[in-house]
Amino acid sequence: MERLERGLRVGILENKSIGNCSNNGISSQVASLILIPNDVCPEVPEISEGEKPILVEIEKRVIGGKDYFTAVPCDLKDSGKWYMFGGTYITTSDSRFPFNHPIPLHDRVEY
Repeated sequence: MERLERGLRVGILENKSIGNCSNNGISSQVASLILIPNDVCPEVPEISEGEKPILVEIEKRVIGGKDYFTAVPCDLKDSGKWYMFGGTYITTSDSRFPFNHPIPLHDRVEY
């Protein structure tokens, strides 16, 4: 499973004054995730041994002619459900993070 061999631990940021708005999304359950490589974000380090990661990957969309990047939990992406922004972001202080700003986490699903 090459997909699980590489990844970068990222933290979840949320506005503490309003709390988590992900409708019980993954960001309401954990404090960190593992960003895995894909075509948009190919360069990430190896995952430490013993970690049981919750994986996210970066999606790229073009909106109004501009690139827009979001992070999506892999399990949610593969579920076929419609997912959206729930008010949280991912980031890390690790210099290997491929962006110089937090990335929106799309982990909210409405039933």
